[in-house]
Amino acid sequence: MKIETTELGNHVVLAALAGRLDIAGAGAVEIPFSTAAREAHVMVVDLGGVTFLASIGIRLLLANAKALTRRDGHMILFGCDPQVEKVLRSTGVDQLIAIVATREEAVARAGHLVPGGGPV
Repeated sequence: MKIETTELGNHVVLAALAGRLDIAGAGAVEIPFSTAAREAHVMVVDLGGVTFLASIGIRLLLANAKALTRRDGHMILFGCDPQVEKVLRSTGVDQLIAIVATREEAVARAGHLVPGGGPV
């Protein structure tokens, strides 16, 4: 599992994940993912490269989304493989974390969620 993080501006951080978000994958990205979430007001997560999502991966997403929420922050997921999206929706993750189709949609939504609603 690989992670690449990018500051998009206005406290919006993009985290792109690639690989299997299983026990090994979640362990490999847990620290950098959590660090990125701590530095963000809005974290947009590109799941386009995630080929498999296990419960430990869902836990990673939910724990960090909850930490963001405690600080009035937000997480937005996008670019999901159809099977990954099916898992997220069937487990109710979409009720807790916004899921959109594209990066453009995620960034546009993030712009409305940052303090002052400024552009990203």
